[in-house]
Amino acid sequence: MTPGGLWDSSKYEIKALVKYEGKIVDSVAMNFAGPSMFQGEALVKKKGQYEIIIYAYDAQTGNTGVDKMKVTVQ
Repeated sequence: MTPGGLWDSSKYEIKALVKYEGKIVDSVAMNFAGPSMFQGEALVKKKGQYEIIIYAYDAQTGNTGVDKMKVTVQ
């Protein structure tokens, strides 16, 4: 996925949703950082386990990709 490529990242909304105790506490726009790599920054205020859901969505075609992970802040 690259800007202008076959999977044109400039056409996608790419965000990370940060959840804490089951509630969304932040929504982070992800920026292109290299082929199929995106980055963003979320500031967390509490220690504990967070779930991060990352999605890419093309509103024109409906094409969507989703992944999630859990991280622990100590």
